[in-house]
Amino acid sequence: MKRVAVVVHEEKPHAADAARILTAACLKRDVEAIIMNGDTLPQDVEAVVGVGGDGTVLRAGRLALSTGIPIAGINVGRVGYLAEFAVDEIDAFAEALSNDRLRVFPVMTVSVDGPGFTATGLNDVVIEKIVSERIIEIGVAINGRRFAEYRADGMIVATPIGSTAYSLSAGGPVVDPEVEALVLTPIAPHSLLSRSIVVSPNAEISVTVEIGRPARVNVDGREIATIEPGASVVVSRGSQAAKFMTLDTHPFPQAVRHQFGLAHA
Repeated sequence: MKRVAVVVHEEKPHAADAARILTAACLKRDVEAIIMNGDTLPQDVEAVVGVGGDGTVLRAGRLALSTGIPIAGINVGRVGYLAEFAVDEIDAFAEALSNDRLRVFPVMTVSVDGPGFTATGLNDVVIEKIVSERIIEIGVAINGRRFAEYRADGMIVATPIGSTAYSLSAGGPVVDPEVEALVLTPIAPHSLLSRSIVVSPNAEISVTVEIGRPARVNVDGREIATIEPGASVVVSRGSQAAKFMTLDTHPFPQAVRHQFGLAHA
């Protein structure tokens, strides 16, 4: 590769330092690394690199999806699930960029369609309550068949990459990002069915706000819309996969091991 865009976490000083190290390492190898100031990709870039943490990689991923180019992440803290490379691995990453030695693998996305809106995310779609002290009632259908009703704070539909985000904190399973599936995880449910459900990546999941009060729809942590009681959204596999670059220096089981502190157990 000869030209990449770099998305930097603006509130982390160490991210700016890491970005400068990256641009210098790339320059030595005749790779142009362009630090972005907005959300418009420079022309003719061949990849997007997020420098910061997993949230920065998600932002890079949203930009890359529109053009189909691959994504990589440099983590300025601990090794992340999405931001694979540590700061001390930047030189090796730049070398691999210049020699096209990075493995590119597809990662499924998730899409939501509702009244007057549609959106696509890398991590998850969340339908959740707006009023903090009141739960909502949600009906879920899978592939056109009624599945269950929940009285809960909300429902998460996550991709495998998103399984380590909000879904995990709500009690969901950790799923390898190269697996294809959708994970349904209720948020603080007041019902007997409190476990996550893992379904086919091609499942079509309809979520209806049943009674009483509206709900908010978030995609990758960004509010997309508000839906009224009686309204439904349909969540399904995104039409386009994201592409991630890796050197396999931190395979997924090892990333989980580090995140949960198992390396010191």
